[in-house]
Amino acid sequence: MPGTGSASSPSGSRTPADNEYFYSVLNLPKTASDHEIRDRYRQLSIVFHPDKQADERRKEAATERFLELQKAYEVLSDPVTRRAYDILGPEGLLLLQSADFSHASGIEFEEELRRQQRELDRQRVEQAIHPKGSVTVGFDASSVFDDVYEDEDGAPLPSWQNLRAGLADVRRDSLAVRYRVQTEITKKTWLTISSRLTMGNRLNPRQRPYYGSAITGTVKHQYSPRLAFEATANLLAISGVSVKSTYQADAYALTCQTALHPVLFTQPFTYKKGDGVLLPPVNLSLTRQLFPKSPMQGVLDIGFTPTGPRITAAVASSALHDSLRIDAAHGDDPEDVLAFRAPSISGLAFYSSEWQFGLDLSGPASGLNARYGLSFHELRVHVQTVLRLGFSGLSWLVGGEWRGDSAAVGANVSANVEGVTLRVDATYFGQTLSLPIILSREQNDGVAFWTAVLPSTAMTLIYYFRIRPRRRVQRTQFFNEARRQLREEKSDLLRQWKETVSLLQDTAQRHLRGEEACDGLVVLEARYGPSEQDEGTDGLEVDVTVPVQALVNASQLYIPGKRSKAGIPGFYDPVAGVPKTLRVRYRFRGRAHYAEIPDHLPVVLPLKDHLVE
Repeated sequence: MPGTGSASSPSGSRTPADNEYFYSVLNLPKTASDHEIRDRYRQLSIVFHPDKQADERRKEAATERFLELQKAYEVLSDPVTRRAYDILGPEGLLLLQSADFSHASGIEFEEELRRQQRELDRQRVEQAIHPKGSVTVGFDASSVFDDVYEDEDGAPLPSWQNLRAGLADVRRDSLAVRYRVQTEITKKTWLTISSRLTMGNRLNPRQRPYYGSAITGTVKHQYSPRLAFEATANLLAISGVSVKSTYQADAYALTCQTALHPVLFTQPFTYKKGDGVLLPPVNLSLTRQLFPKSPMQGVLDIGFTPTGPRITAAVASSALHDSLRIDAAHGDDPEDVLAFRAPSISGLAFYSSEWQFGLDLSGPASGLNARYGLSFHELRVHVQTVLRLGFSGLSWLVGGEWRGDSAAVGANVSANVEGVTLRVDATYFGQTLSLPIILSREQNDGVAFWTAVLPSTAMTLIYYFRIRPRRRVQRTQFFNEARRQLREEKSDLLRQWKETVSLLQDTAQRHLRGEEACDGLVVLEARYGPSEQDEGTDGLEVDVTVPVQALVNASQLYIPGKRSKAGIPGFYDPVAGVPKTLRVRYRFRGRAHYAEIPDHLPVVLPLKDHLVE
């Protein structure tokens, strides 16, 4: 039979990773037509069908070949998978499984496939060496706000001319390039190589710029889940080794860090009477949870350096906040929670706060410091304020950052007695560009205030007129999809709900007649659905009047809390990922009552607080 004898020879010299392997399995060229592929598959599948083999060894070999034939035909008989295989081989088939190509056709299909391949290659490189780089370009724009220019007669220039002259004197005063790669040596050991090149202009423009460079290597080893060690050394100079060890327990963490210089080891042999003794700097840091059921932590940091001792003591805490009171059944990780909830209109419903207050004792650098930050997880925005009060005066920093899956943009303004600085950072796939801009080299409260207020006002306007409308659209789309799933994919759920309500009907009617006879608890209407009610949630409430009335016993109703009510017979979850509320209108002792009970709280009826005046 044609092709049966030679089908094994081409594939035997090829591997499944070969871009033409499946063609070799069928012994066909890449130009084969769909008709040729179908005919060859039929011929070979008859020859290698396991049921046609009597000998067990031959049957095992035939089974292998038959499965290979099926896989080759499955790929080459479908126009989409065949084209992806022709372009990128087996990797093209993997990309089809990991991305949506339904919108692409013709040339767009190939371009999208190759773009996905580049993205996959980038991810592989990143997973292998974790590259991170940063370029910092500093500018000195203090001439715009600090300098007053004069004309030839010594008179101050008009404001617009002074501004023009100041802008002309803006200069770049520093440049730093850093790059870091990290690779895994063993499952417990990592190696990090970092390089740094810096260039800066001196305050005196007549002096030449200064340059600096360094390449450091860091080895990190995890001895156990609790104990870790790392050592860092400058690979371009013999400047010693910095070592650090961390012990992490359930309620506390202890870190010890020091630097070992070669002079420390030669000192015993070169010491002369009257010489000072060089001691290594040592830093000890203890972080401990202060209370068993509280996130509050205490931090104590003690350092011994050649310039003197330094002590830092601080208290810090953090908390998650959810204004929608959604049941935290998915843990405390914000990413886990967001994966199971609908987008809120404001984007501010789910956030975390963190604060820290501390005291530094370090000679003239002593002072008090405080930090407060908010992270709005739905918007992926973090804002923070830092204050420090020392002997030199008050210094502060206000900043914010947006961080996406592969990119981040942030800015902050800092001010102290030495001046005002604006810093802008942008990150894309681990590569960061930073632009620190010196706006003033003296204390200038006006410049600091407006530098902080103007960008904040602009971001507020963008939020109200751009972000909120987009979130409203996303929320509407989310609920439209929920309605579609109820109609098309959850029809069995609706049928079971109707049947359950029908089964509870007799019990509910019996309880209703008994309660009416004694003027007790009569449920007029009960609905279970999203806590937030707007045009997007219309039609997503479940009528649970019958199931709730069936639960009434002796003019009382009690449903335990700390769990979803969707599991109660006659209830169901109309839309996953949305906080639910049970809304009940009922009559007790002839008077109207109304209650709204969040999903995670217990239901206790009747209550005086529910009375409708």
